Amino acid sequence: MTAAEARAAMTAPGLIRTVLGDVPPEPWGITNAHAHLVGGADTSKPPFDTTDAAELIMTIEDSLPELEEFARAGGFCLVDLTPMGMGRDPDALVRASRETGVHIVAGAGIYHEAHHPEAIAGLDEDRIAGMIVREITEGMDGSGVRAGIIGEQGTFTGPMTEREKTVFRASALAALETGAAVTTHTHLGRNALDQIDVLTSQGLPPDQIVIGHLDDGEPDLDLIREIIARGAWAQFDDIGYEYYTERLEIQMTTDVVRARKLARLAEEGLCDQVILASDFGMQRHLRARGGPGLVVLADGFRKTALAEGVPVEILDRCMIDNPATVLTMK
Repeated sequence: MTAAEARAAMTAPGLIRTVLGDVPPEPWGITNAHAHLVGGADTSKPPFDTTDAAELIMTIEDSLPELEEFARAGGFCLVDLTPMGMGRDPDALVRASRETGVHIVAGAGIYHEAHHPEAIAGLDEDRIAGMIVREITEGMDGSGVRAGIIGEQGTFTGPMTEREKTVFRASALAALETGAAVTTHTHLGRNALDQIDVLTSQGLPPDQIVIGHLDDGEPDLDLIREIIARGAWAQFDDIGYEYYTERLEIQMTTDVVRARKLARLAEEGLCDQVILASDFGMQRHLRARGGPGLVVLADGFRKTALAEGVPVEILDRCMIDNPATVLTMK
């Protein structure tokens, strides 16, 4: 058996890889497909260079009460997408899952170029792909805790840089080898179609691609329709956040607007490829600090969406069925 065959044998087609092991995708429940239970960014680099450093530090002691509240409200699974070199802690995710009963899927993520870890400096796409594959088949950061999704792989404000393209090509290669999906970070939706182009250029099927941050500002339905037409998944992952953000220099949209856009997509029959999440991960997001908390997805947004005419079966599709499909190893 070759090394590649041995790694492939350690993946689990038809199962979802959580930090506690592989589980079947049925029955499944409410999933927050993008969050950060632990982490901290380098505030000297964009887009965090105008943000208070303390605002970006999230510890498991901060987030555990939030995850417990999410569980009490029916939360079933959380996808932690803290990238390499940005304070991720696989062992803390294991503790959180054991103490709350919430399934946690960890991401093998590499953020946009300003935050690329030293570990990938100068590496070509094949070697970066090998690193990602090992995080899925063997474990992250020497912990033995395995990732179950690739991401959040990031780009920033301008065109994709050459190093970002290298990371995206590597991510596609790793996804093809492991069967894991790739989930991305866009800056206000920019580069979304370029991300799909680079990932699919390596032969990755578009149904293994999730494009994130399509609802920072008012969702662009034309862009979302194009993403869906190409066969990828469109993700609203800032649910609950309605404040002005200094680091992005925009007024984030409201959950009422998000719900109305979701209702429009439902009317058009497009919600089979839409996923919902909240990108929880800053101090201002904590309920203890007046934020919406992790519970907003399972509680507050569901109520808002129902009031705006989104059918309950659409919410379940976007919060349960679609995330389960994406997380299931191909």
